[in-house]
Amino acid sequence: MPVDMSEPIVAFALTDLAGRPREGHLPDRSFYAASTMKVAVLVDVFRRHDAGVADVDSQVTVATMFRSGVDGSSFAIDADEVDAELSARVGDQVSIRYLAERMITVSSNEATNLLLQLSGFEGIAVLLKDLGAHGTVVQRLLDDDRARAAGRDNHVTPADLSRLMTAIAGGVAASPRSCAEMLAILGRQHYRDEIPAALPAGTRVANKTGWVTGILHDTALVWPRDAAPYCLTVCTEGFQDQQSARQAIQEVSARAWARREPADPGEANL
Repeated sequence: MPVDMSEPIVAFALTDLAGRPREGHLPDRSFYAASTMKVAVLVDVFRRHDAGVADVDSQVTVATMFRSGVDGSSFAIDADEVDAELSARVGDQVSIRYLAERMITVSSNEATNLLLQLSGFEGIAVLLKDLGAHGTVVQRLLDDDRARAAGRDNHVTPADLSRLMTAIAGGVAASPRSCAEMLAILGRQHYRDEIPAALPAGTRVANKTGWVTGILHDTALVWPRDAAPYCLTVCTEGFQDQQSARQAIQEVSARAWARREPADPGEANL
């Protein structure tokens, strides 16, 4: 996806776990979603489970070839993004829960596409509307270049990502039990180089990153030991290199940590 490299952009939304804004800069700006759209897919998986449509322990056949949403032609995940563990299991039966875990913790694009092909995009559109994420759209499989060329793309805003994350933390994105499982999955995230990297060692964090050339995002729930928990989402665009974007995110994370607020005795620290 072409990205304007002329002027780097850093946008963020900082809220409490109830979703009440604390601070922000361009929180409603639209960005190419990269892998952060997987948070919405995760919520859809567990909503479908709660509704009895697709139990997370039901089995799915692993495949690594997918059908374009434009013309039905087949495509594979780009070679440099392949999930080697999942690709080695083509033809095997795996659980939806396993796919959800890999989608989030190692950001597996194959797992994401398998889940999207199972559920479709309608439920995601409904949940985004339900949760007030009006600036977010998820309308194509990952690496579906034909759909992208036809104008179908996945977009998010910092405020919307924070809405999704705080809805999970608050137990309202799906059933409380499903939200607890989603939090646990997000808490097992392997990629911790952005928001979490600026926090003291041992701080509890549940997060999801996303990146492509010129794009780097992170959305995180943070539970300080000495203050109120919060949600921080930082989206960046246009940096010449990923390390510069990473440093920018870390700087916002460090400022949010420095401005953390006292815990509310009446607020549950989930």
